[in-house]
Amino acid sequence: MREERLALAGLPVLARIPDRPKALLLALHGLQGAKEHILTLLPGYAEAGFFLLAFDAPRHGERGGPPPSSKSPRYVEEVYQVALRFAQEAQAVAQEARARLGLPLFLAGGSLGAFAVHLLLSRGFRPQAALAYIGSGFPMKLPQGQRVEDPEVQALYREPPALRGEAYGGVPLLHLHGTGDLIVPLARMERTVAALRPHYPEGRLARFVEEGAGHAITPLMARMGRAFLEAWL
Repeated sequence: MREERLALAGLPVLARIPDRPKALLLALHGLQGAKEHILTLLPGYAEAGFFLLAFDAPRHGERGGPPPSSKSPRYVEEVYQVALRFAQEAQAVAQEARARLGLPLFLAGGSLGAFAVHLLLSRGFRPQAALAYIGSGFPMKLPQGQRVEDPEVQALYREPPALRGEAYGGVPLLHLHGTGDLIVPLARMERTVAALRPHYPEGRLARFVEEGAGHAITPLMARMGRAFLEAWL
């Protein structure tokens, strides 16, 4: 396995390349994360044949910042502005990677990155399979005093990705969560799965819940996610 920096869709992308790649896996990090961090949370994926790709979301990592802060009166709006652009860029990166490398493409995201995964699926993007770590297809509840004025962000609240399940096309999707998650409560993930269930064939929509885990991608979650993707290779 070797690590390289690539340029895809005009963005700097970090790649971990196995000796014999079987598929691409684009990994989308969470709020205040970075491309380097998300790849450290996926041990064994490259060894299993996944050509890992990650890039920094807007306002993150080497793209400058700072990321949205909870101290901002526009925090929620800023978070979802980042998510919307992150998803758009992810689609462009994924399409160029797939065309250039000629490998099937899988998708994974953690927290904010998981919401971006839902955005992509709800807009018709079709990876081989996808992982949503510690996230959901519903936006966060607006804190008291917060307002959303951006029309695109308002639209996410009127029609969240999880309520557009028919657009997901039955793409195999696994949600991985912890019972102790205080950032994205388990109930929001469960609500996502319940909303999507009527639109999914048997065996293509799954959930894994780790007892006691908080808002973090744990080693057990990473192993379960890898096993799910390998089933769809």
